[in-house]
Amino acid sequence: MDFLEKVNRKKWKIIKVLSLDQSTKLTGYCLISNNKIIESGVLTVEEADEKNTVERLKIMINLISNLIHRVKPDVIFFEDIQFQRNYQTYKQLAQLQGIIMAYLFQKDIAFVVVPPTKWKSVCGIKGRAREEQKKNTQKFVLNTYGLNVGEDESDAIGICHYAVNSKYIKQK
Repeated sequence: MDFLEKVNRKKWKIIKVLSLDQSTKLTGYCLISNNKIIESGVLTVEEADEKNTVERLKIMINLISNLIHRVKPDVIFFEDIQFQRNYQTYKQLAQLQGIIMAYLFQKDIAFVVVPPTKWKSVCGIKGRAREEQKKNTQKFVLNTYGLNVGEDESDAIGICHYAVNSKYIKQK
């Protein structure tokens, strides 16, 4: 059974959905069950050597795997990578995404990789520039969930909002 079939098989149950807005320095996360945010926050690589990508990747996957082990989600939604302006950053995000996927395959945890345009569309996020979209996501989270949070956490909440309103999951 593939991972999407595993998600769809559970579609009429109330399940825990974890979303990630991942990077090698800061990863926003949100856990929703029964359309209620259980927990959200940011995983931070503290005092990491800015030039040592491998060390940051190692620390971040440890933080993510500890989070997954602690909250025990039924499915994880995380943002697909997209090229912004910097090839090196794009490469690092691709490496992190691959490590996350390998970890989830190994643990047999269902996941969905979400294009940024899809979750932003469901949340009604507008704006041409990245900074404008980030601010609009924060406004969406404040208006929808009453939470005044930073950019990474608000993106993770937006991804989780997409997840519980997507074709994959129908929570009662």
